[in-house]
Amino acid sequence: MINLRACSALLVLLGFGAASSVDVCSNWMVAPSSCPEFTGATIKGKEDRSSAEILSGINFAGSVSFEWKASNATIALPNATRFTLSLSGDVAPPTGGDVKMAEGAESANIPVMFTSSGGYKTAIFIITDSTGACPTVQHTFKDARTEALPYVFDKGVVLIPFIIVFIIVPLTQNVFFGLGFAAWLCRTIIARDPWIGFLDLFGRALNEEIKGYFGEIMIFMFLLGGVVGGCVRSGGIQGLGEMASAYIKDSFLAMMVTYLLGWAGFCDDYANTVIVGSVVRGVTDKMHLSREKLSFIVDCTSSPIAGLMPLSTWIAYELTLIRDAAASIGYTQETEYIIFISSIGKRFYAWFMLFFVFWNCVLCVDWGPMYVAEKRARAAGDGSGVVNTGDKSIQDWEEDQPIRMKKNIPARWFNAFIPFVCFIGTFLPFLFYAGVQKVTMPVATCEPGCYGDHEITWDSPAKDILANANNFAALRWAAGVTLIVQIVFYAVQYDKTRGSRMKGCLLSPAETIEAQLNGSKLYLEGIVALLLAFTYATAMRDLGIATFFADALGETLTPTTLPTVTFILCSLFALSTGTSWGTMGVFFPIAFVLAQTVTKEPINSDAFTSELETTLAAVLGGAIWGDHCSPVSDTTILSAMSSQVPLWDHAKTQLPYAFVVGVYSILFGYLPAGAGAPGALMIIIGFFLIPAFHLGLSKIPNFGGPIEVYCPEVGECIGEGPRGVMNSIKKNFKKSSKSQEAAQEAAQEAAL
Repeated sequence: MINLRACSALLVLLGFGAASSVDVCSNWMVAPSSCPEFTGATIKGKEDRSSAEILSGINFAGSVSFEWKASNATIALPNATRFTLSLSGDVAPPTGGDVKMAEGAESANIPVMFTSSGGYKTAIFIITDSTGACPTVQHTFKDARTEALPYVFDKGVVLIPFIIVFIIVPLTQNVFFGLGFAAWLCRTIIARDPWIGFLDLFGRALNEEIKGYFGEIMIFMFLLGGVVGGCVRSGGIQGLGEMASAYIKDSFLAMMVTYLLGWAGFCDDYANTVIVGSVVRGVTDKMHLSREKLSFIVDCTSSPIAGLMPLSTWIAYELTLIRDAAASIGYTQETEYIIFISSIGKRFYAWFMLFFVFWNCVLCVDWGPMYVAEKRARAAGDGSGVVNTGDKSIQDWEEDQPIRMKKNIPARWFNAFIPFVCFIGTFLPFLFYAGVQKVTMPVATCEPGCYGDHEITWDSPAKDILANANNFAALRWAAGVTLIVQIVFYAVQYDKTRGSRMKGCLLSPAETIEAQLNGSKLYLEGIVALLLAFTYATAMRDLGIATFFADALGETLTPTTLPTVTFILCSLFALSTGTSWGTMGVFFPIAFVLAQTVTKEPINSDAFTSELETTLAAVLGGAIWGDHCSPVSDTTILSAMSSQVPLWDHAKTQLPYAFVVGVYSILFGYLPAGAGAPGALMIIIGFFLIPAFHLGLSKIPNFGGPIEVYCPEVGECIGEGPRGVMNSIKKNFKKSSKSQEAAQEAAQEAAL
């Protein structure tokens, strides 16, 4: 027992008054400290599924809560750590020793790592009183759902569904079966029962995805499919292709126009992907450009451009992640917007992929599966080779499509052009409208967050308005307006020679609505693939794939290797889940912590900020790289859907190109940047090195080569590779010069 005089003297030194210190010591000695009792413990707390996905060999957060007997009767000394929390059972000792707890604590966290797998394991939390006044107490952890001890899996189990997808999909060439089987396998592992996994997948998981983020995508895709259906049925798509053929004379120009349209649709990657593919498909078909190449250009310009632009739906999401992650480690030197802008010059994969697509179009050479697809498209003189129809003829394949142009009507280009302009023209205003919309208006029952999460005014900065906007609400509003415009616009194009009353309309309102419904079926296959992809991605996250990849980083990283390793791990996560946004959401917080740990620099310093910018750029680059390589990616599916190409054909032709660009990004981007090389210099070097590598691979016999530039005006090819491109430029330049001369002569004659 501590002497009363010594206790009083100690408290006086700590700042207590002399009188109060005597009272405190007297109470302390009369009323001993309270003793803890367990009220519960959780490991990797996750609602009611806390332990279903525990993996061996990886640290998990263990949360322990206590109940104290007469805790109000105790006055603890400042920072006193009388109690010790430790673990026993089938777990490794905590790193750095047992956890010390203050006497007044009500809960504590302790790292848990199961050392073996393959069965039910025991984790016992133990509290010891260093003074011996309180008895030692312990609590055996149990699953909150089953009241059984947690079944511990080997940490490598998370890779099984991931690997299965990349075995089944190529073997069966059926993404639906591969995704569905992998999603069921994930649920089986989590539930520890194949029947329960089946019930969980079809009874809950699919329904949960539809009610969530995927539901917004699904409604938008059905609406946009309706717009496309109206454009096809009215003859607008065919007319647009015929009109564009007057200006886009060959396959080279068709590729360049598609590439430039990708830059024009910088605001949103989903809208960019679907609109560009739908608009130019009729033109590229006439130029005998394979739909695999079309979907590649569409896919590989959408996400990289949206990820680089300082005004897009991507920046809104990224700023939120950066702000929250910075707050978690106490970083305050730069705002989230400055960090985003500074990281643009280090987003090597996005830049290099855009360079690659540009040089692929300009050089007109291909290799690998894309070379085979392009040769097939040019070989068929009637244009039937633009898509791989399998055993069907192009006529049979077209007959299977749910929507075709109405017979005996003119093919007018503006019947597609005006609806697309209406959609694009209303999307951006609606996006800003959604950003400034109060959370309870215009619908009185609107819950917070249905349009925006904060009250923003029109005077707020554009980046804040976009950050507050719901882009899918804006997309749905724009699509809804366009559908209404189509119904009216097609009805007023009246010709009495077609019949009386509604028969005289280009399309009657009933016909337009029917066409819009049939047009939605164009995207049904893609929507099902997206639903399975989202369900599979959620199951992989529940299984612990993010924890597995984060743990794989280890403790051997250096500032030089951190960006590269982060880039690779993020790409693996995106490859396995098919979501770039999900990858950023998981790894942005981890990137801040890793940068803080690896650099050993003060958090609010220039050196730390520079490393942080490079690491964040690697997260975004890896997210897009894995997205481009994955056959289960949302943008991969949407690109195939808008280009009307089989999903597997798009995935297998794009994968080699995306993989090689990822390797470029490591060798000429993230590794040099990690060593301190200026990002702008590496981007310039990459712009000139990428075409050299691309040309070199195309020189491999029976693997690659130059592609013919097809010109429908002459009914044949006008050259191969770079020579064909030069012939295209000369041919169109001469026509342009002749047209200008003719116009000048006509003007002079008119003046005379």
